[in-house]
Amino acid sequence: MPALLAPLFLAGFAAVAWPLLAHLAERERRDPVAFPSLMFLERTPTPITARRTLRDPWLFALRAAAIAALAFAFARPVLAPRASVLGADLRRRDLVVLLDRSFSMRANDRFARARSEVGKLIAAMSVGDRMTLVVFDRRARAVTPTTGDAAALRAALDSVALTDESTRLAPAVGMAQQLLAASDAPRKALVVVSDFQRSAWDLGPDVRLAAGTEVLPVDVSGSAVVTNHGVRAVELRRDRTSGVERAIVSARLANAGEAQRHVMATLEVGGRVVERKAVDLPRDAGATVTFTAITVPPDPVAARVALDADALAGDDAFHFVLERAPVIPVLLVGGRDAPFLPRALAVGDDPEFDVVARNAEGATAADLARARVVILADGALPAAGAQRLTQFVEQGGGLLVLLGERATPRSWPAGARALSPGALGAAIDRGGQGGAVLGMIDRQHPALSVFAGPHAGDLAAPRFYKYRPIDTTAGILARFDDGSVALTEHAVGAGRVLTFASTFDGLWNDLPRHAVFLPLVHQLVRHAAAYRPAPRARSIGESLRPADLAGAGRDASARWSVVAPSRARLSAGGPGGSATLELGEAGMYELRPGGAPEAKPVLVAANIAAPELDFTTFEPARLAHALLAAGEAAAPAAATSAPASIVEREAHQSTWWFLLVAVALLLCAETLVAWRAAAYVARME
Repeated sequence: MPALLAPLFLAGFAAVAWPLLAHLAERERRDPVAFPSLMFLERTPTPITARRTLRDPWLFALRAAAIAALAFAFARPVLAPRASVLGADLRRRDLVVLLDRSFSMRANDRFARARSEVGKLIAAMSVGDRMTLVVFDRRARAVTPTTGDAAALRAALDSVALTDESTRLAPAVGMAQQLLAASDAPRKALVVVSDFQRSAWDLGPDVRLAAGTEVLPVDVSGSAVVTNHGVRAVELRRDRTSGVERAIVSARLANAGEAQRHVMATLEVGGRVVERKAVDLPRDAGATVTFTAITVPPDPVAARVALDADALAGDDAFHFVLERAPVIPVLLVGGRDAPFLPRALAVGDDPEFDVVARNAEGATAADLARARVVILADGALPAAGAQRLTQFVEQGGGLLVLLGERATPRSWPAGARALSPGALGAAIDRGGQGGAVLGMIDRQHPALSVFAGPHAGDLAAPRFYKYRPIDTTAGILARFDDGSVALTEHAVGAGRVLTFASTFDGLWNDLPRHAVFLPLVHQLVRHAAAYRPAPRARSIGESLRPADLAGAGRDASARWSVVAPSRARLSAGGPGGSATLELGEAGMYELRPGGAPEAKPVLVAANIAAPELDFTTFEPARLAHALLAAGEAAAPAAATSAPASIVEREAHQSTWWFLLVAVALLLCAETLVAWRAAAYVARME
């Protein structure tokens, strides 16, 4: 059945009834005959007869065909394309269907609607059409080859399951570009079935599909608002009393939708419920719950904070590893001249600083062997220890040098020249001018990054009355207001040396009296030690090397046995294996060295990535505009709607013109047949 551009004109078929009525109502003519008086004849009723057959069926057929052809011509029929033109199937179309299966598709009935929409696409495939089904979250994977087998496509669709991963459009669109570029079909289409989560947008401005490709976004987010509560983060505050480390666990909660009262929050450690608390969640807002301090066990243990389950249960629990705070061993040389420094390091809790204070002559090789960072509080260095200290830094140790009264060029032995950033000058006294301040500060550098935030403290507030100039142009992290170098860093072998042009004793400056002193000291020591905190919780989608985990050793070629939260068994590392482990499930991973099933596991906690828990969406038409090249129709409906294609095909076919020619020929034939019929009747009379 051809398509019709103006189907209402088919009502003209009713005009076929006029020739039929004319033929049926027509009566034969009778010539009157003169007759004498009828008075002697008996009156009889006249029989009534009706014509039930056509006298001229061929004439009627021609007239009816002419009227039908005229009505059909005004309806503007459009014929389907021929199956083959010069060997090319013009009806064939290749579709790439991108099906979102990320965590956000668990909300409401999004995934059920998505599968239903893909099922409709499979059912609507015409003869010659082919489809490739691609599922995507943070990555994209084709679950079927390009095929026209509807049964295989439905089976693949039924096997698709949701994941805990985040949503990313770029990998899926990139795969679709490759599939469509490899297709030889005359028509190509990209269908994206998703909730179009705003955090999923990662397409660059240069992403384009080939000209003529149809783009059809199918939005399954629906009009229903997502109602959900969950645990977004967990924070620990540590306290050590009488050698016992305790931790106070606080959880940050979020609520989307109506306010909820008396929602139970549960703290579990090692699979055991430690405490339960009721919390009220305001409408579309957050809350914080703090649990009673607990004793930190000696070994790392799995822990979580969980809320009462709701319809979207994946974020109702936040998993983390509860373990003792890491410790950085520090050797403080000359600490008696910097009384504020030991006290500042003593309050460090994450990590903790294990400080051993010695004078310049009392430091031993054993002290140096246990240290990870050495602080020269007055800049003095005995000649006997210069070589050992240089080797310590070259092997990866950290050194923090504070230039005080005894930090003169003569106080640095020749064997420690590599530890000096440059020539040191005589102390500059700015006391009579009210002191100097820090002018240039590189807050993007890791050593000063804690001061990059808007409320992180003002490093320009302390006043410096005396400092030593450093003749260097490399590794400068801060300068005084006169341009002199205040803080510098340089590498020595595998270690690093930080040099501060003043002291921390409260005499050459008032730095210890300011709030920035404590975070500054802690960050400088952490950076000198190359300390990288092991996160107590990670996000799904992160990759890690088991060999880099704390206490796991450094053999990158070792094989690791992994038990996922679903109890699935995986492996990482080893010959021929991947050196990294990708976190794809929410929960606790257990990692053990290969061949040691009884070893204590290294625990890794994984949770839903925070951007995936933002259910706001973007307008689907934005995707069509981004993917279509300049000059193409941006609206996906215009690219795929039936009227536009019918108009284009009808303009090339003009079938109505040939029908009008047929009408003219039929009318000519009708005239000829009618004339011959009239001539025949005349001869018969």
